[in-house]
Amino acid sequence: MALGFVATLVLGAILGIAGAYYITAGRGSQPEAWHRLRPRQELSADRSPAVSDLAAYLRLEEGLFEEVRTELGRQVARYPGFSRFDPASPTHPSRFDRDWNRTYELAPAGPARGEALLLHGLSDSPYSLRAVGQLLAERGFHVVGLRLPGHGAVPGGLAAISREDWRAAVRLGAAATGGRAQAGRPFVIVGYSNGAALALDYTLTALETGRGPVPSRLVFLSPAFAVTPFARLARWQERASRLPRLGRLAWSSIEPEFDPFKFNSFPIGAAAEIHELTSEIETRLAGLDDRPADQGLPPLLTLQSVVDATIPPVASLTRLYSRVRQGAGETELVLFDANRRTGIGSFLGPEANELLALATPGKSFPFRVTLVTNASPDTAEVVARSRAAGSLEATHTPLGLTWPPGVYSLSHVAVPFPPDDPVYGAGTSPAGPPFPLGGLAIKGERGVFLVPTELLLRMRYNPFFDVVRSKILGFVEPAPVG
Repeated sequence: MALGFVATLVLGAILGIAGAYYITAGRGSQPEAWHRLRPRQELSADRSPAVSDLAAYLRLEEGLFEEVRTELGRQVARYPGFSRFDPASPTHPSRFDRDWNRTYELAPAGPARGEALLLHGLSDSPYSLRAVGQLLAERGFHVVGLRLPGHGAVPGGLAAISREDWRAAVRLGAAATGGRAQAGRPFVIVGYSNGAALALDYTLTALETGRGPVPSRLVFLSPAFAVTPFARLARWQERASRLPRLGRLAWSSIEPEFDPFKFNSFPIGAAAEIHELTSEIETRLAGLDDRPADQGLPPLLTLQSVVDATIPPVASLTRLYSRVRQGAGETELVLFDANRRTGIGSFLGPEANELLALATPGKSFPFRVTLVTNASPDTAEVVARSRAAGSLEATHTPLGLTWPPGVYSLSHVAVPFPPDDPVYGAGTSPAGPPFPLGGLAIKGERGVFLVPTELLLRMRYNPFFDVVRSKILGFVEPAPVG
């Protein structure tokens, strides 16, 4: 009797919670036309068999952006203020020298000395690696900044894409760039966030199957080789969103789309895809342990902030760097520390210390470790503390760089962008207000400003981009041809 009574109470509580969730789940910001649109002119691994090379992909991409322009023009009578989709908005991509939402190629001034494929992050666009691409092009690389399927056009496109579609696009990009590299030029893949996961995934496939050019160097910025444990629930939430009145559950966030080159809204299906992609990578990385050393991964360069709210950095880096073998002297891990200056460092939470074990004195690694950190707690000046592979001795190199006032750390999204970036930098922008977004310092009453304050508070540029520049150039600089 008592057991039945308890069971009834538990069942009632479950039904009550489920009912309350059902009632409230549909509240909040609702999808707009750009969230609901699922473009047909997008690469699909299953439905685009005729797209067999990069040139065909670019033709499909042209049709994609024309379709989006036409459909939004037909469906939307009036855009919200500062909408990236409004041709009259100051945040429309046309305000810049080119639409960096699309795949781009950057050619060197003279004969190409190397080939580079750039893979951007989830919800981003090829713009996110614009500065790196320009840097490589200036040093003689022919650069392709690939737009991954689902990105650049409308957030609804990202809600309808799969990791197999991303993989199909990466194969096309790698075939084009790596194919040219077969003439003796180095082939480099640069991946940012989810783009790093796709770069690693492609390289593992090329090593396993012998199909496709294997990159000679891999560069990772804020790599997403692991995601938060909650991401495993994303697929269930996506399925629940198909129930009546629960369509809002298909989105983890719906925000104003004022950023010209990044979606602020995020579909839950994309979280499910990156979780499954990184899980598959973990399984395949385990297979490297049984391969001969000369059949392993090429040299790696990773640049990562020690604090990262997008991915769990310890799990992400350990997944890869725990498998780097002795003799990998060209491989390097560069960590950007939090600001340890007295008066700021005391406010940092414990998560700011989780990655520092990889740079702790007294512990050597089979790869170089560099920590960009305060020269001392008494100064905002930073130094590079480096230990060579297998060494316990650290060298300290002054960088001539300092923490900007009021900045306590970098972020996941800050690493690839220089301070003078016209969209996310700290100074003035030729595009005019509201850019650069990284320089906005808005204060006022809460609940009034249309843009979520957490998007403005997050560090958007890297004050130590000179380190990114020097590390990448020192890592990928090709030997003279001939």
